Amino acid sequence: MPDSDSDSSGDLNVLSEDPLCAGVFLSNLDVPVSPTEGHFIRSHFPAPQINSADWSLPITGDVETPINLRYHDLLKMPSHEVVSLMECAGNSRSTMQPPAEGVQWDNGAVSVSRWKGVSVKTVLEQASLKSVATDVLFEGVDTGTEPHSGGPLRYAMSVPIEKLLDPDTLLAYEMNGETLPKDHGYPIRLLVPGWYGMASVKWLSNITVMDHPNGGFHEMDYCIYPATDGKADAKVKRVTSLKVKSLISTPTKGSFVTPGSHKIKGVAWSGDGHITKVEISTDDNRTWRPAKLEQPCGSYSWQHWEYDWEAASLGHSLLRSRATDSKGNVQPMLAQWNFRGYQVNSIHSVPITVRKD
Repeated sequence: MPDSDSDSSGDLNVLSEDPLCAGVFLSNLDVPVSPTEGHFIRSHFPAPQINSADWSLPITGDVETPINLRYHDLLKMPSHEVVSLMECAGNSRSTMQPPAEGVQWDNGAVSVSRWKGVSVKTVLEQASLKSVATDVLFEGVDTGTEPHSGGPLRYAMSVPIEKLLDPDTLLAYEMNGETLPKDHGYPIRLLVPGWYGMASVKWLSNITVMDHPNGGFHEMDYCIYPATDGKADAKVKRVTSLKVKSLISTPTKGSFVTPGSHKIKGVAWSGDGHITKVEISTDDNRTWRPAKLEQPCGSYSWQHWEYDWEAASLGHSLLRSRATDSKGNVQPMLAQWNFRGYQVNSIHSVPITVRKD
């Protein structure tokens, strides 16, 4: 059985050692697929050490035929591959004012990888869903405590059946053509393309089919927009689909550039369709001009863009990017504030200075 050591975080910006949280440097986004060692890492609890020979994945609950899959069982099943962007729901949290609680990500909790595994649909069909099934709970091996959790818990999320019947939702065992690394969920992790990364549970230990959403701590107390109107019966909004967003990768914040021609580069993505337009402002939001945008590559990846800029005026300048997706969603100047700083998709602003050598 293949085994996996911890990732090296040498190419990442480490924000927390244990549990490991490490983001990418924006200057490294100019690639179709992120190298494994350059893919951001978000762990809620310390990464468990798992021996695949001793590991199994029971599928129980509202199914006609409960099954227990071993690692080699999954490797023998029909495989499916997806190139998918993953973004932490708390990415860009540090830009939110007033400050929100949580890991203070700048903009580096986003990457694209090529994932291979077994479609969740294939496994659920093998277990044969009962007619009452509406959601499936995925639990990880990792355990620990969260602020306000009231005690130890496992990381767990449920996903609606409709999303799981999409063949691109995977039980992934490979990342970029290699065995899934430990820090990314070895031996098996869930991959939910188009949703924020909190749904893609790592180090899977149990799958339970249910007739209702789970409603556990991470799902309904943590990865949500908490109600802010003071009403006791106000409904909270769960974090799911990726919002339209773009980031500038070149030049980077605080750069010095000389007068003349320069390329402004970056990436854009959305969970609600492909990107149709990226616009750039170099004059403090007074005018916006279209960037050159690459065609979509699959349904879940980012799209690169670039803009030819003539830096004529000496002094400080603020570069901004704004993306629009195929559903008509446009990046806002400021994202809606929420207590935990989730789904921040504000227009990316990069301060630079134009000066002569």
